[in-house]
Order: sequence, then C-alpha cells, then structure tokens
Amino acid sequence: MSAGRLQRALTRSAARAGASVAIERHRAVAWHSATFTGDRHELVLAGRDDPRLDAWLDSLDAESLALPGHVLAELRVVARARDAGATHARLEGVTVAAG
Repeated sequence: MSAGRLQRALTRSAARAGASVAIERHRAVAWHSATFTGDRHELVLAGRDDPRLDAWLDSLDAESLALPGHVLAELRVVARARDAGATHARLEGVTVAAG
C-alpha cells in the first residue's frame, strides 16, 4: 500500500530540508478507474514552528517525492495553522500504482 511509502517519503523530504515532522493522521481511500488503481490521501502533520518547515511546505509538490512502485499524481497543502510553537498542516494527495 502507498500510505506507508508516502509517510516515509514526506518525513525524509522534511528532514532533508532541515525540518522534522510527525504524521498525526493519515487516511487513504482506494480510488479506481478503468485505467488505474490508486488512493486518495488526507494527512495531518505537525512540526516545530520553524522557518525551514514553512519553506518546505511552500515548496512541497508531487514531483519532489519519490514513491517506489507508485506515482504521486497530486500533492498539495490545503491548510496550515500554528499553535503553541507548533505548525500543523493538512495535505491531500493522489497516488497511482505504477505498472
């Protein structure tokens, strides 16, 4: 399943940018058509309020993450909030099984 791969790719990408994030919630729903199989993802992640985290979230897109065996067809930050020194972000994305 692409859920674990997406979580690992996000945390690795954030770490490379100097930001540390924790996935607080991840919901993946199967999504199919006649030509592909995939998942729609909703994630909530949190990290320390830090300009590096903001920069990472601002630059995050589907092309920046590699998911072996899957194509990340879409990824976007749909909400961001700050609370008590932490940043929380809600992301939505679509993965498609390769092959």
